[in-house]
Amino acid sequence: MPELPEVETTKRGVEPYLLNNRITKCWHSGLSLRVPFDSSKFNLIKNDLITGIERIAKYIVLNFKSKNRLVIHLGMTGNLRVSKFLKKVKHDHIVMNLENGNYLIYNDPRRFGLVSILANEEEFAMLDNNADDPFSAKMTPKLLLSKIKNKNTTIKAILLNNKIISGIGNIYACEVLFRSGISPFTLGKDIDLEKCKEILKNAKKILNSAIKSGGTTLKDYFNAEAKPGYFKIKLKVYDREGEECAACKSLIARSIQNNRSTFHCLNCQH
Repeated sequence: MPELPEVETTKRGVEPYLLNNRITKCWHSGLSLRVPFDSSKFNLIKNDLITGIERIAKYIVLNFKSKNRLVIHLGMTGNLRVSKFLKKVKHDHIVMNLENGNYLIYNDPRRFGLVSILANEEEFAMLDNNADDPFSAKMTPKLLLSKIKNKNTTIKAILLNNKIISGIGNIYACEVLFRSGISPFTLGKDIDLEKCKEILKNAKKILNSAIKSGGTTLKDYFNAEAKPGYFKIKLKVYDREGEECAACKSLIARSIQNNRSTFHCLNCQH
């Protein structure tokens, strides 16, 4: 699943082609996404000026002069690409013509993503209920501590809970906890302020590094130019079961938590 770095990389990739541009036409395959695309709302953004593009958690949001918005989530296997030539390929579900002659294309093999058009001030719970991500000035160690200090949930599960902290995801949760020397099985109530500082510091470092590498390609993710991300070569524990720990030479272990794979070093993380 595309996580924060992959979404940020995609956002940065399409931004130069979209900013101060207009969407003139829209084609939809007719197949349902996670949230059915409502083509009847296209007139809300048709020929309207795109004044800003932002990432909120794992969502890409296009803001228009009218204050209406276009919200995109890549789901499990979605990707956005900008093309000068319209050549539809398998699993292209939405194609938007841009005034500058390019095409914005949403492709999603498993159709777990979404593309939704929102009127000015229209609420959208899937977007609005996300907590701040590690880059937000609001997400301080004290705030994180206040959210988890009474939790009997593991810190790994907490980092995957976008109502507590958004944008980290499974790959980066494993990497952050390894870098912080914290066992993924530690309960939230046992995490102190110093550990919260380490978690947020390392989350920002790792996510920034992944963004600079264009994200992590494991299977389905490709960026806005249809190129893979290269952060996978920098992963210290994720998907490295049975390999030597880069820090202590112990073997990396794999466990299952909440039906998700967790990779960790039994020696370094405690």
